[in-house]
Amino acid sequence: MRTQLVLWTVVVILGAPAHGVVLSEDGRARATIVVAESGDAAVATAAAELAVYLERVTGGRFEVVRESIARVGEARIFVGPTAAGVGVDAAQMGSEQWLVRTAGEDLYLVGGSPRGTLYAVYHFLEDVVGVHWWNPWEETVPRQPTLRVGPLDLQGRPAFRYRDIYMLYGHDGGRFAARNRLNREGDAPIEGRYGGSVNYGPPYHVHTFFHYFPPTEYFNKHPEWYSLIDGQRKHEGAQLCLSNAALRKEFLAKLIANIEASREKARARRTPPPLVFSISQNDCAGPCQCEPCAAIAHAEGSEAGPLLSLVNFLADGIRGKYPEVYLDTLAYQYTQAPPRNLKLRDNVIIRLCDTEADMLRPVTHPNNARFRELLTEWSRLARNLCVWDYAITYGTSGMPLPTAHTFGPDYQFYLAHHVEGVFTELEDEILADMRDWKVWVMMKLLEDPGRDFQSLMQTFTDGFYGAAGGHVREYLTALQTAMETRGARSTCWDGSPQKLTYLDLDFVVRAEGMFDRAEAAIGDDPVLRRRVRHARLPLDRAVLLSYPRLRSAWASRGGEASRMPLDRDAIAKRTLSTWIAQVDLRIPGSQRASQKAAANAEMGRMHLLPTTLARPEKFRDLPQGKVIDYTAETTRNWGGVVKIMKDPEAESGVTNRLLLSDEKPENRGKYGLPMAWGLYDVEKKRGFGGRPIEMADVPGPGYHWYRMGAFRLAHSYYLYFFWSWIIQIELDDAVDANKPDQEYEVWARVKFEGPMFPFGRREDADAIHVERVVLVRR
Repeated sequence: MRTQLVLWTVVVILGAPAHGVVLSEDGRARATIVVAESGDAAVATAAAELAVYLERVTGGRFEVVRESIARVGEARIFVGPTAAGVGVDAAQMGSEQWLVRTAGEDLYLVGGSPRGTLYAVYHFLEDVVGVHWWNPWEETVPRQPTLRVGPLDLQGRPAFRYRDIYMLYGHDGGRFAARNRLNREGDAPIEGRYGGSVNYGPPYHVHTFFHYFPPTEYFNKHPEWYSLIDGQRKHEGAQLCLSNAALRKEFLAKLIANIEASREKARARRTPPPLVFSISQNDCAGPCQCEPCAAIAHAEGSEAGPLLSLVNFLADGIRGKYPEVYLDTLAYQYTQAPPRNLKLRDNVIIRLCDTEADMLRPVTHPNNARFRELLTEWSRLARNLCVWDYAITYGTSGMPLPTAHTFGPDYQFYLAHHVEGVFTELEDEILADMRDWKVWVMMKLLEDPGRDFQSLMQTFTDGFYGAAGGHVREYLTALQTAMETRGARSTCWDGSPQKLTYLDLDFVVRAEGMFDRAEAAIGDDPVLRRRVRHARLPLDRAVLLSYPRLRSAWASRGGEASRMPLDRDAIAKRTLSTWIAQVDLRIPGSQRASQKAAANAEMGRMHLLPTTLARPEKFRDLPQGKVIDYTAETTRNWGGVVKIMKDPEAESGVTNRLLLSDEKPENRGKYGLPMAWGLYDVEKKRGFGGRPIEMADVPGPGYHWYRMGAFRLAHSYYLYFFWSWIIQIELDDAVDANKPDQEYEVWARVKFEGPMFPFGRREDADAIHVERVVLVRR
């Protein structure tokens, strides 16, 4: 599936008329759009899009005619594989290869099927005419009543065969994706009129094991088809027994049935059938430990061994009848390491997942040596290699993340190592950091990783933010500089303000000032104000989430509370109005009420948090700088199980509350005493620390301080509570990189309520409250 790369170039044609092709003059069309007698749906879309945008640019109406009735003697714009060629046979062009060329008084926009002609038209409109599609809802169309173009010779095709961003949320049939030359957009199909998608066949594009063998249907009948873990067959948090011969036989039969069903459906719709089918692990660990599976894993030095042994078996089973079909699987978490000896079939695609890399730096940075090594190893083994990339965080989402500068270097490295496709997770159309900018530049660099990043930044910021563009660029540059200065790191699982140590008082005050100037520059323009405030939203939310910490930093400098340079109430008001405005722009009507409720809920939570925070009474006499304090708003609470709420008994005024009556019956008992807590090192993937809090440790009712012990910390550590780790606290901002041997005592203030706990009252509900955590430098 590897393809020769042809990146687009511009060549001036010698001998062409100096004035080029006259398309319009004083608002009147002077050219006709010509299409072949029998063109496909994508060519018809290309011609229609061209006519619409040329009319919007010039004011003239551009007629679309069949080639047989095109008039001779006037300028013509040939769209698609017309008989009037220009030295290029469209039938010999690649599916995404495109050409923009002037010849005499005519302009040719042509490409291969199904997407090439669309790409030719969109490149012409964007690169020559100056139309820009910034996101699925907003665009810039210049006004130019007289339009002359050429001499022109632009041609190329995208660098990566497969370009997919999950998701675009346009609900537009794939129009925005096609306009920016993506050939897939997650779960949203690109319709045939926009060139279609690089489609996966059923049942889904990833995590398909239990799609094929749902435990509700098969586990009782065939427990031997599921993972053997610690001597028992399991399906919860587990996989399949990949060496089981009967399972393999049934898997092949189901795969063939899916291929046939997808082809029948494609015939009925008159669309191309999908050519890629996913055979991939569930989104959890739990590989099978049975003797045959374990033997393969041991021989190959990786749990990828049993997985790829199965995938090879299936690939062999379909290759004879379906030689054009590929099987796609993951190198993900426990299967990331490649096998030692196993040879992959040519009809197998590996998607290597970048789960642990530092997303703030390119793959070539020393922080990312491990992923770089994995990619290099897989590139030697896999004929067909893709990368599953992450451009969003799943810990605390929507914080300011300087990542766009990594896209170009990463894509260039991928190309140099034979990566042919990139799938990027960048969900959350409203809260994700600078998403419009990142998606736009990502699309441009996926097509041509060699494009100049600074030029792209200027094009987007000036085009999208108008007079505020320079201020937004100033902010983006300052954000990256602050990150590099502070040495922060973040994987896709992180993202909290305390993890992103560059979001300190000095930076956020300076950054808010940059956005104040940006808003002043655009005056009363409501569209530009909405865009600038959306760019500001991640910064505002970061300030709100860490406001007590920022306020404490101000106080530690002797600052008066009344002169705090960040007005929390004003920022919260702006955040809510910005969020609601984006809901109205981007969210379908039926979903707006729930989205607005989520916005109001988060802002309501902000008002629970104190604006000032006194040092805990227990540690009040310690010297300044020895105490690092984490209160409820700094925790990462998984799944909404633990709620942040006001509590008059809490020193900080708020607490994390786990109400045990809300828990499933099978889990309720697990949250009693002893209560687990500890530290986890993300980079080394190991947990350590804390002796559990026992019944005998509880000295009385109410809140008490509990000591875990003294530890050295590193930038990759977080603190967790409970066996399920549903409360987590990033500790990066406590770490001093210049003092690697520094030890910290770890304390937590916890309250146990209800009859299942010592000193608990019968009339109270059973609940555990974790108010705050304190680290004390020794």
